[in-house]
Amino acid sequence: MKLAQLVAQTGEHEATIQVLCHLLEAERTNVFLVKDISNEVAEQTIKIIEQYKNGTPLAYLLGSTYFYNRKFLVNENVLVPRHDTEVLVDLAEKKIIADSIIGHEYTPYRILDLCCGSGIIGISLAYLCDWLRQRHKDLQYEITAVDYSQSALELAAKNAALHHADINFVHSDLLEDVPQQFDVIVCNPPYVRTMDIGVEDKRTLKEPRIALDGGVDGLFFYRRILATAKKNLRANGMILFEIGYDQAKPLEKIALQLGYHSVKVYKDLANHDRVVTIRV
Repeated sequence: MKLAQLVAQTGEHEATIQVLCHLLEAERTNVFLVKDISNEVAEQTIKIIEQYKNGTPLAYLLGSTYFYNRKFLVNENVLVPRHDTEVLVDLAEKKIIADSIIGHEYTPYRILDLCCGSGIIGISLAYLCDWLRQRHKDLQYEITAVDYSQSALELAAKNAALHHADINFVHSDLLEDVPQQFDVIVCNPPYVRTMDIGVEDKRTLKEPRIALDGGVDGLFFYRRILATAKKNLRANGMILFEIGYDQAKPLEKIALQLGYHSVKVYKDLANHDRVVTIRV
């Protein structure tokens, strides 16, 4: 079967290409060079696409997805990584690099991936830390990843092993069982309003509600984290939050009321508010 015929049959161009990349273990560009797709692969693809059309996220059906062009394992116990989160990682990287250039008081430099899910943030930052260590042998980094879900932590640990990332995993309800202080806290918490879950994309209904539900106004976890996070921040430390497109102003108000300052908002490629950075 030709690729065009298979796409016409599934009715899903992009999803079909992703499935073929997975089944053929091929790069995207190489899939387009395949002259004939075997009946076995075509049947598998059609079956997967049918499940996808019925509301199951494609990443769950394939067991993996890509973030920052790196492959990560995913399952129904974690949120499917979104490209929007790359904005959060980009800003965290800039903070870490700036601190490495300017110098910092504490060794090792500590980074916390809070609400880590599949571990994509902490692992992505581990790549940066390894790169910085290769250039500055005296720099030391310590990365901790925290989640309330034990199942998520188990998957994150598998991803860390897959990427050879040195990360400490901690089972905790937010910061309750995290006594250390950090230079950077990076967090993509549940921030979808309870009533909005599944409204824009029915496939989110198959994702763990615990990773999505941010309460009535979507700000429940931001309030909880900021209420206690000061004790976990070193001098000149920073918290970076991923947010919903309309949550910057209310989150800034919460942060200022709790005594934080230097609240800044950053946009994603669609020009939507996506990340808020906060200092003590």
